[in-house]
Amino acid sequence: MGAISPLNMVAPFSVEPKTLSLQEGLPFWIFWFLLGIIGLLVLFIFLRDKELRRRIDFFFLSARHRSLQLHLRRQIKRERKRKSLLWAEMGLIVYQKRLLLNDAEAIFASLDSLEKKKAELQAESLKIQQTLDYLGNVKTSSSLLSQQPVSAQTDESSSPAASFAATKISRKVKEEIKSWKRRRAKIEEKIKDLEEQERVYFLTLGRLSDTFRLSEESLYPFYQKIDAINLKLTHLEQRLDSLHPF
Repeated sequence: MGAISPLNMVAPFSVEPKTLSLQEGLPFWIFWFLLGIIGLLVLFIFLRDKELRRRIDFFFLSARHRSLQLHLRRQIKRERKRKSLLWAEMGLIVYQKRLLLNDAEAIFASLDSLEKKKAELQAESLKIQQTLDYLGNVKTSSSLLSQQPVSAQTDESSSPAASFAATKISRKVKEEIKSWKRRRAKIEEKIKDLEEQERVYFLTLGRLSDTFRLSEESLYPFYQKIDAINLKLTHLEQRLDSLHPF
């Protein structure tokens, strides 16, 4: 066996780092090179394929149109709601002033009946509120008596038996309060139902007054607002119709 020189010992170690560095860097550059080629191929296909370009343009155009359609429909819905609110206010004025309208007498009679029922329910609700106020005072007094310390009990009215009775009364009062509140909630629900029925009649009267354009000074500002809304609705609906369906 020959002797190993220092040069022979250093040579393998000096070459190996360069070999490892080349092997580690090669996959990274190949990846980006292949990715660039794929990108160029996709761009080339896109430039030559008119049908593909048309489909992509159609996709973005249809998405833009759908967004615009939704925006226009929301605007139309908002304007129609404004118009309905104006009709309801006009109907209330027609009812209060008893303005002459075709077929309005029957509506006036129905509204009179609803108003009478609503007034009765409101009076009953007021009585219930007064009862609740009274029971609230009783509950407060009973709670104070039941919570009075024994050291402060100097007479029979402040005895433990009286305190126990006050606690019992307080519980009964709580139950009574809950019962009256449930009854009042039902009455308020009935009142809301009557008001909704009235609103339908007011809308009808408002539409009629808008159609026949009654010569009533208090209605002139409403006519102007409704005309402006109608003009805006026409413009919005024309823009909506001009969009191709997608």
